[in-house]
Amino acid sequence: MLVNEQSLVLHETIFQLGFNSVEDFAIEKAKETLLKEVANCTQRMSFFSNKYGIDYAEFCKNFHSLPQPLFEKEEDSADWNAELKHLDILMNRLSKLS
Repeated sequence: MLVNEQSLVLHETIFQLGFNSVEDFAIEKAKETLLKEVANCTQRMSFFSNKYGIDYAEFCKNFHSLPQPLFEKEEDSADWNAELKHLDILMNRLSKLS
């Protein structure tokens, strides 16, 4: 199939799906993908909240008094913090697409 023919079919399909433009379609699909990643990120953070029974701020505050081994807490802290930063990036992107 020629590129021009593909482009034509793509545009026709997107319009038939109810979108006004390829960009509108792309934005909607990007939002859907970001929302799925937000859910995954939230689920990964819930693992840590459930494991320690506290949120990240309390985890940091009580880090040295938690009973888990130091290396485990350090690893969890790095992973949890990375998830929080990733969530912030995702939410920022979502807000800009809305």
